[in-house]
This record gives sequence, structure tokens and C-alpha cells, in this order.
Amino acid sequence: MSSRNSPQHNDLAGYLAGKPNHLIAVLFAAAIVWIGWIHQGTPAHAQDPASPSVQATWAGIQGHYRPGQWTAIRLKTAAGESTFGDAVPVEQLSDLVIETLDGDGAVVTYEQPDLSDDSPFALAIPGSEAAPIIIRSGDRVLARTRLPERGVPANGASMIPLGMPWVMVFGDTLAIDKIGVNELLNREASVAVTHIQESAAVPDHALALDGIDLMVVNAAGIPILNELSSPQRTALSHWVRNGGQVLVTLGGQAETLLQTADWLAELLPDSVASAQVTKLDPSGLETFTSSQNRLPTFEGLQLPKTFGRDGVGEMLISGRTSRRVSQPFAVRYVSGFGHITVLAADLESAEFADWPQRMDLVTLLIGDSLRHADEDNVSESIRLSGFADLAGQTRATLDRFELKRPFSFAVLAVIIGVLIALVGPLDYLLMRKFNQKSWIGWLTFPTVSVALSIGLWMAAQPRKSVSTGPTDASEASHSEADDALLRTNSIEFVDIDAQSGFGRLFRWSFIYSHPSNRVQIATRTTPETKAVADKFHHQVLAPFGTPSLAMGGIQIESSGKSCGVSLKQTDPESPLSSQIDGMRLSPRSSKSFALQTQFSTDLPEQTLKRRRGSELLNGELINTLPVDLLDGMLIYQNWVYLLPTRLPAGSKIDEVDSLRQKNFRWQLSRQRALESNSEGESWDVSVVDQPRRLAEMLMFHNAVGGPRYTVLRNEVLGHLDFSSLLTVDRCILVGRCKTPWSELVVTTESADAESSPEATRSLATSEQSNSYVRLVLPVEEVRR
Repeated sequence: MSSRNSPQHNDLAGYLAGKPNHLIAVLFAAAIVWIGWIHQGTPAHAQDPASPSVQATWAGIQGHYRPGQWTAIRLKTAAGESTFGDAVPVEQLSDLVIETLDGDGAVVTYEQPDLSDDSPFALAIPGSEAAPIIIRSGDRVLARTRLPERGVPANGASMIPLGMPWVMVFGDTLAIDKIGVNELLNREASVAVTHIQESAAVPDHALALDGIDLMVVNAAGIPILNELSSPQRTALSHWVRNGGQVLVTLGGQAETLLQTADWLAELLPDSVASAQVTKLDPSGLETFTSSQNRLPTFEGLQLPKTFGRDGVGEMLISGRTSRRVSQPFAVRYVSGFGHITVLAADLESAEFADWPQRMDLVTLLIGDSLRHADEDNVSESIRLSGFADLAGQTRATLDRFELKRPFSFAVLAVIIGVLIALVGPLDYLLMRKFNQKSWIGWLTFPTVSVALSIGLWMAAQPRKSVSTGPTDASEASHSEADDALLRTNSIEFVDIDAQSGFGRLFRWSFIYSHPSNRVQIATRTTPETKAVADKFHHQVLAPFGTPSLAMGGIQIESSGKSCGVSLKQTDPESPLSSQIDGMRLSPRSSKSFALQTQFSTDLPEQTLKRRRGSELLNGELINTLPVDLLDGMLIYQNWVYLLPTRLPAGSKIDEVDSLRQKNFRWQLSRQRALESNSEGESWDVSVVDQPRRLAEMLMFHNAVGGPRYTVLRNEVLGHLDFSSLLTVDRCILVGRCKTPWSELVVTTESADAESSPEATRSLATSEQSNSYVRLVLPVEEVRR
């Protein structure tokens, strides 16, 4: 009998090796026992209450969100029930705390005890793709999950990266979600479309809509628009005035649509909201799209013909009615800092759905809003600087402090090389030549190490400013800041639309601490802001940044809890505000945060004049702002009027045409005319010591050519670009302010701050602040 058939084996391993079927059976049984033991040993409260099926209602808008921007976390369903199921009653959704990671990979908690009472949403800023989310109510964990990863937005919940246009649609998508789709090449859509399926999915605060690039509204969305609550309508209105882009189709159901979307009708001129529906000849649309396919006569809103007065706007398409009367088909209106493109046709109707040129019409009307960012255009900037966006150059400019002694990589490499040489071959050769005693190396090695450590410690000491002693309160606070070794660098933009009375403030700051520190950061309203703002909509302070090539690829570091953001809103009528608590700063480190403010204002009315058929302004200009403007400019289309070096508050310039005029694009590119040609100054992505030049580019990036001039995109801070407002019916007054419009209150906390209130103190830490104000004024055409 052969040994292969013999059941005799020396040990169990040999038996199992000879019986593979027995081995599989034993392992399978062990796995079943282990899974059962784990299932029985896991308590019910430790199971994850979140499931993938509810992620679409949790994060952002129907599961779509952008990292680094405010994101809505849905707490309640349309029926008013908790999204966490029957295990968590709605009454327990109070004292909410949302924990996630910021752009640096540190833990940030968003405390919002008052928001959950009247709102079905909470707010947080996820710093990266698939950021973890932990929702607590008191000591109880309601959910522990992660946000969706980057995927195909058309298939469900997904992170939407920078560079991909994001469109929110009320009604028919108009095939926008099919842009870029190629089945043969297996390409997915290049545009992320969020098709609103229920009104409860729309956030009730404008902050949660910041990531959207375009909103499409048509008659198919009337049922959902009719169900929006008052806070949701207000949020949509504030989003448009803050710079949002809207495409609305007003065809046969225009009157019903404007009555349902009353927030949209309020943003349009009165002549548009009161217009009637008429029959239109389709030849205007066919000519505009170079179509060879005939369209039938359709119904559309009779848009006003007057431009520059009541019917302010820019005509995009002109046509005729069925009675051969000239009629605008598409007009773009400015509302606050945003644009509303009105098309007098129902593109979602059957006759337009079968028209092959419908998508061409949409893309021609929207333009750059549906264009995906091209990585090839910024490859050179990534190679030279490491970032691909103007925000990266702004970050490099702000994150520079005179208190910190800079050391290049070459210096550190030389120091390491010298250390290795001293404790290695040089030490051996010297001791071998003179003493011939190798044990001397045990003395020279620590001596060299200690001496080099002391030298590096002395070289890393902060560079304090020399002062003879404080003479007033401001110098005293600055002396205390020197003692605490805290510094802040900031850049601030204040924008006011004089016609709509809408204003906003954006301040990006970096705080640096030489020793280890724990600080609390709050804001204080300055007299300048109080003199302008009648009512605040929100004043929120939170960490700012995104871990991508746009800002230089912020390093992900697991540094534990970084800070907490306390959101407060006492009632629906009061402004939403926040402050940063317990921000931990490691030795010789900095942290980025931003202040976003929206407010209403009532500045004195002022309308500038221009002659018919002319591109130049005339008449008087009054500085209605409560601050002096330094190095001011009045910009109209492609002309810039250079104001005096200092324009005091309330002062008047009798004749605008008496000011020095220049080509605005030449002014931005520092171009000058030579004998036979012109010469301009190219943009240097490696320059980080010219904040004023950088501020100009942030404010009018597209006006100078965009990435073609700077080789950088402007996506993170794209809301600061006012190039689209350089229209025929708007001009912009720009100036630099001596002092910021916002004030940061930094309070240091020692280790025993909880037990000793005296251990905290407020410091004035501003070291460098560049503040700019822009006043958007209407322009009226007058006859000679």
C-alpha cells in the first residue's frame, strides 16, 4: 500500500496537508464561529447608525459637495423626521456637534446648538475627499460615517472637485448632464448636475450654496419651487446677489414661473416681471445657432427693449415676434454681483427637446460656466511654484512673517553635511593623526552635536521689532503681542452694490505663533462697517483651505484636534455668526482661516452718465464711502480713470472726464507703448512679496486674460473676480483702505485657562493687512 493512501501521519499539519478538503472545512467553520462571536459581542449602541442609503440626504445637496467649502448636513426629512431613523427622535437633535477634518488633516468640531431647533440642516466644512463625519448630540453619537468619494455625480452621491462645473437644476436638465459624455471612449460627463428631486434637499442658508457655479430654472421645476420655504428662498436670493449665475427660461408659463419663484422675480427689473407672453418667430434662434433645422413658432416672454434705464441688461439674442416686430430673445441682467440670463423660450418643451441645436444654444448663452478646467494650461505654474491657482500664490504671500527666520533647503542640507563630516571622517582623521586615540571620539561627538544644536537654537530665535516703549494703547497691545510672539497677515475685500444695497466682506488671514499656543479668534465690527451696514445676514469665521494643487498641495498631517467653530443664531431674523475656539498652534507654525460677511446697506444713490454711442463717462463722482480711498480707480468696461492718490470720504470730483484715462487691460498687465509696438510685464508665479499687485489680479483676473496671462487658474477665490461686472451699465470704484473694515480679536489661553480666567488675554496681532473696497455704481445713457 502506498503511503499516499495511508491515513497514518506524524502530526496534525501533515494530516491537513494531505487532506485539503478537510483544511477548507476547518477554516470555513472557524470563520463562521468567529463572525458569530463578533456579532454577539458587539453592543447595539456601538453599531454605525449611518448607512450608505442615507448619505445622499446627509451631505451637501443630494450627496454632492465640494471640499473646503461650507456644506449642509441634512438632519430631517421632508416629513420632519430624523434622517437617522426611529432610533433618534427629532427632539434629540439639539446641541449638535459635527466633527470632521480640515484641509490640514486636523480635527475640527462645529458646534451649533441653536441651528438645529428651527433648521433641518447643520453646517460644516469638510477639508478633503471622503472626510470623516461624526455627529454628536451631547454625549451621544448619532452618526459615524464618511462623505462620498469622487465619482460620477450623475450616478448619485459624489465629491465634486475644483475645476468641474457644478449646476443645480430646478426642472428639466436640458441635457446639460450629458456634456462630455462619450460612450465609445468611456468618458463620463464633464459637468456635475444636481437635479433637485424634492424641495427639502435645498439648503436654507446661502453659505451651503457657495460651491455651485450655475443654477438652471425652467417651468418643469414649478412644483418644487412652489414648495420652497421662506429661508430657502432667501438663501437662493442671497446666493445670486453674492455672484451666482442663473439661466431661466421664460416661455409660455413665464407668468406662473415668476409668481412661484418670487425670489427670482424680485431680482429682475420690474419691466420683466410685469411683461406679457407673446408669439415669437424662431428665426432669431436659428440664426444665432447657425441651425439648418426649422423650429415652429413658440411662446415667450415679451422682454423689454429699453437698455440702460429700467430694463437694465445686455441683449444677447435679438429676433422678431410673429407680427414681424423686433424683440429681444435673450437678455443678461446684473443683480448684485451675480448675473441672470433670461431666455424667452421653454427649452424643456417637446419642440425644443427634439431640436439638435438646443445644447449649442445653452452653451453659447452660458459660456465659461460649463467649461471644465484644463490642466495643461497650468502645468508650467505647477512646475515652477507647486500650485495651480491664484489662491496658492496668495497663500504663499500671506504665510510669510518677519518674526520667523527663513532657512532655505540648501542651508539645511549644508548643515547636515557638515554635521556628518565632523562626526565621521574628519573626526576620525584628526584624532588618528594627532592623538592616535580613538576613544577621544566619544568626547568630540557629543561636543560637536551640542555646539551645533546651540547654534541652530540661537539662529531660530524670533526677530522681534525694536521699540523704545509703548506710548499709547495700540502700542501697548502691540508690545503684548510681541511678548506672546503672535502675528497675523491678512488680505481683505469689501464689495458693495449701490443699486441693490447688497454688500459682502471677505478676509483671508494667517496667524503665526513662535512658541506653542492655544488661541481663541473672534471678530469685532469696526466703525467703518457700522456706518455702512444696516443689517447683517451672516458673519462666519472658520478654517480656510483645500488639500489640492490649487493651493500647493497642503500636507495632510494627523495633528489631533485643531480647533472648534461655534456657530450661533439666536433666532431666524438674527445674523448667523461664529468664532474659533481653542485653536492649537504648534511651535513655529501658522494656521489659515477666513471671515465671510454679508450685509445690507443704504448708501446714497449715485448714477454716472455716459453719452449715447460713447464708451467714456462724464459728470461728477462722489466718494459716498465713510473711508478715504488710496490709489483709487474708476473702471468702466476697458477704461480706467486714475483718481487722486487720496480721495477723502465725502469728497467730489466735478468732472470724471478730467481724470487721466488708460486702457484697463494695459494697466493690469503693466503694458506701455513704445515707438512702434508695446511692451508688457509678464506675470511671475514665484513672486510672493507684492500683495497689492496680487490683489489687482484677484479682483480682475479674467479682464487681463485669465490663465493665458498668469498661467494660473482662479477657482478657490473666483468669487472675488469682478471682470463679469464690467458691462455697459455698470462701473466700479476701487480703492485701498488704510485700515481694515474688520477686526480680529485673538485671545491666548494657557494650560490652566479653565481654572484661572486671568490666564487669558486679548491681543492685537495684526502685522500686515491689505484692505480693498469696491463700489459698484450704475451707469445711465443720456442723449447729447
